[in-house]
Amino acid sequence: MFDVSERLQVSQAVRGFPRKLPVRHVVVVALLATAVVAAAPEWWGHVVVSAARWPGRFWLVAVLLLAAVVLAAGGRRRKATAVGHRPRTPTTSLLAHVALLLAVAVAVAVVVGVLLWRLLGEPAISASPVGPAAPTASATWNVQQALEGVKIVLTVVGGVGAVVALTVAYRRQRLSEVAAYREDTKVLLDRFCAAAELLGSPEAAVRTAGVYAFAALANDAPEARQGCIDVLCAYLRQPYEPSPEAMGGDAGPPGRSERAQVTTEPMQGGRASAQDRQLRLTIIRLIRDNLHFPEDDLRSWRGHDFDFSGAVFDGGDFSGATFTGNGTVTFAGATITGPLMFTDATFAGGIVSFDGARFAGGSVCFSGARFTGGVVDLSTVDEDHWVPAARPWPVGVPVPAGLRLPADPADVASTGKAATRAGA
Repeated sequence: MFDVSERLQVSQAVRGFPRKLPVRHVVVVALLATAVVAAAPEWWGHVVVSAARWPGRFWLVAVLLLAAVVLAAGGRRRKATAVGHRPRTPTTSLLAHVALLLAVAVAVAVVVGVLLWRLLGEPAISASPVGPAAPTASATWNVQQALEGVKIVLTVVGGVGAVVALTVAYRRQRLSEVAAYREDTKVLLDRFCAAAELLGSPEAAVRTAGVYAFAALANDAPEARQGCIDVLCAYLRQPYEPSPEAMGGDAGPPGRSERAQVTTEPMQGGRASAQDRQLRLTIIRLIRDNLHFPEDDLRSWRGHDFDFSGAVFDGGDFSGATFTGNGTVTFAGATITGPLMFTDATFAGGIVSFDGARFAGGSVCFSGARFTGGVVDLSTVDEDHWVPAARPWPVGVPVPAGLRLPADPADVASTGKAATRAGA
């Protein structure tokens, strides 16, 4: 049975979609500020001119604004988690928020009233009837002028009241984001666990459904893609003994049969069924198909890591696949008993390594492959299990710079004989 825990941490593999910060809050605040200024544009103009001339008179306003900026920017950042960024649940009660904003509204009203009073020369407030004040030695406000001043102050306070309503709406939005985050996390984890349960079933048909479930999850959640790929590769790394029909027939030239027997000795546990072989080929086909998609396609698996270390391949077709980015494909220590095809593949980035790979009657073919930046390293295969007759590149065709082939024993032998003759 397949062990899903191998080389996989669900907390790292299951990752959801990153959320973008909404800009509507900034737009709402900007509209409110514009409305407050539009209520008394001339008065605000005088305030700006006065503030530019006498900055020292508005030190309290500067302190309040600075405190507001510090409080807004000094909050803790949302903690990054496996599923994007987790929105924080508000810890302060709504009543405390409203009370705080009402206190701020009263303070703003007092500050604005005092500033308006000082801006107009600190006039005395008179209880004279409504009408223009009689010219006196000292400036005096009548009832009409005082009411106009109160109206301006109330306009500013009304803007603060709008901020209260905005705060309530903002808290409601944050709570909705928290609920949505939890729901997304639950759905993603449920899908991951369900796919793992299917892949661990003893029934081949159910395991096939698990393979397709992981592939669908990888396409639906790009941030979880590498984790799903790791699970599929881990399945291929499970102990597996290919059937004689799938071992490529000819085990190589004379003298190689004994080496091939050594190669297949560690593979215990009985012969795998034909259904299990088809399932392994299905995983390889899904990987190949998703490597066909262009990079701008959300279903593309290019640039990811594929770890086939120690896996047994009694066949596999990666024809036409494209390997780009910084991804690494490793066949280190893999045992290849059948044809492994990379025909017409494109290697535009990353590394494909066959370090220590053993060829027990199998072969690898890169005919028609294009190398525009990637590297395929076959120079470090297990020389005791390398079959020179199964050439990965057509004879007579110049070997591309990105393809590193192992040394041909015949060439090495002829070079050694030539050196011996020269020494004699």
